[in-house]
Amino acid sequence: MTWRKQGLVYCPDGTSSWARHSFMTPTPWLRDGNTIRLFGGSRDEQGVSRIGWVDVDAADPKHIKAISSEPVLDVGAPGMFDDNGVIMGDVLEVSKDELRLYYVGFQLVEKAKFLAFTGVAISHDRGDTFRRYQQTPILDRCPEGTIIGALHSISRMPGDGYRAWIARGSGWQELEGRQYPKYDCWTLTSTDGLKFDDASAKQIVTPNQAEYRIGRPRANQLADGTWELRVTSDTLAKQYESFRFTSADGVTFARTDAVELPRGDDGSWDSDMTCYPAHIETQTGARYLFYNGNDMGRTGVGVAKWHGP
Repeated sequence: MTWRKQGLVYCPDGTSSWARHSFMTPTPWLRDGNTIRLFGGSRDEQGVSRIGWVDVDAADPKHIKAISSEPVLDVGAPGMFDDNGVIMGDVLEVSKDELRLYYVGFQLVEKAKFLAFTGVAISHDRGDTFRRYQQTPILDRCPEGTIIGALHSISRMPGDGYRAWIARGSGWQELEGRQYPKYDCWTLTSTDGLKFDDASAKQIVTPNQAEYRIGRPRANQLADGTWELRVTSDTLAKQYESFRFTSADGVTFARTDAVELPRGDDGSWDSDMTCYPAHIETQTGARYLFYNGNDMGRTGVGVAKWHGP
């Protein structure tokens, strides 16, 4: 039972002004039985990210069917929380006529490197176009998340309501003269998936002694009802790595030591890091992990396929 890396799927070729490089925080959604729509953030020459998509074959994700020519979510209006870039959080199919795109918006401020909080955009045409639910964040700053409140996974729970898995940050770590945000992972619930009570959030994953941040929690429920959570950490030695956690209830998680996505050979697109893995299962039962390679997605997005019982 193992994940087998299939190789690089996509990286912008640099010809588009809004997508010079990168396809960050890949987020797969099964658009139909034959197509996985992979959302991600691509950067312009200034490093500002906008969200686009790549459609791939559900039976062979290295086969690209189509690529968005324009971003489906551009930067926000001047002065808004997302006016300096947007990256993916999650996509949630509420109904055939409503797809929600949860995203993390970035804003530059004078006395901190950046702020990052969560917004929502909604599509009524199966993910071809999106409109912001509101101009302000649905997850804003709070005492435990003064600089970062980033939703990266959300699921509808049995009965009513939703559970989200988020990253919160409130401080900075200086390494080699540069400031890096510190954050960890939390979970919280919502009745409608749009309004959240920050005070009800529960901390679920914290950095170990070698790490100063751990985030981008991506949760999914397995066939036996248990949960798995994949996160990416950064160490004081500046090594990005991904880890899998397990849980019976989606709230209390235990860390595993399994290396699901080993780094690639020297000189390859994922030789330095494999990060931000996102799981999807197709209608035929095939399971994939889409993930970023070097420089947190600058070299693009690849895929691994599950081989096991």
